[in-house]
Amino acid sequence: MELLKKTNVDFVGKRYFFYGVSGFFILLGIVSIILRGGPNYGIDFVGGLLIQIGFDKPVEMVALRSTLNEAGITGTELQSSGNSVILRVKHQNIDSDAFAAKVIDVLSQKYMEFKPVIERKEFVGPTVGRHLAKQAYLAVVFSMLGIIVYVAFRFHSGLWGTAGVVALFHDVFITFGLFSVLNKEITVTVVAALLTLAGYSINDTIVIFDRIRDNLRFYTKETFYKILNDSINQTLSRTVITSFTVFIVVIGLFLFGGEVIHDFAFALLIGVIIGSYSTIFIASPLIYEWEIFKKKRMQKIATLKYKK
Repeated sequence: MELLKKTNVDFVGKRYFFYGVSGFFILLGIVSIILRGGPNYGIDFVGGLLIQIGFDKPVEMVALRSTLNEAGITGTELQSSGNSVILRVKHQNIDSDAFAAKVIDVLSQKYMEFKPVIERKEFVGPTVGRHLAKQAYLAVVFSMLGIIVYVAFRFHSGLWGTAGVVALFHDVFITFGLFSVLNKEITVTVVAALLTLAGYSINDTIVIFDRIRDNLRFYTKETFYKILNDSINQTLSRTVITSFTVFIVVIGLFLFGGEVIHDFAFALLIGVIIGSYSTIFIASPLIYEWEIFKKKRMQKIATLKYKK
């Protein structure tokens, strides 16, 4: 199926505009992270307690927060989810059973007619939090190294692998930064979504790289600039259809998947859009930038040899 037929867009020629767009979102993420004093890590990484309390009908969040504060239950983060409320406490040293009992006791007295009940309770200790953070860090590092080695081996050049991984970092960091802008927590589930996004994005990029490689082999008289543009245009229909179908699936998860995978789906939702954008507008132009740099360097070396 070919959705877009014989497009002839000069993607490489517009690269500086899209470098600017990417730079804006990267800078936005950096500024947000700095202003917030770092990423908003969830209790998976910093330790703490999560309690999900179900009610017969929705409760007013402002009144609920006020009730908890008056009872001396402070330092909590509240999140509404239908008829349920999720309460997070980022304290590493906390008696989870006693704290949960106190919360449900206070709410049962204030909201007796709403019939509050604990639906979920998760506690992560400081040791487990540090272990999960270390494992997440190693997973990200080894995933990126694996992708560089795989793409470099497949294309017999570290350049293609590096360009693909730069585009990957671009996708992951912008998604990470938007989580900071929206003050959403970085949890193990979100890290899993970022790694899934990395796999999706590099697969999409390799399709275009494959086409570039084939066109370089068959159209030896064409300029590298034209081959890059032709390759992106030839795979544009496939990229749009693939991204759209994935987007439909992910938005279904986001809207109807429930609270447990809500952040996972949200990260993928942003990631699919950014990944498709970088595949078309960032990854291939980066290779062109390197070719320009290499050509200028060779000309400079040749000039120096001629002068000698």
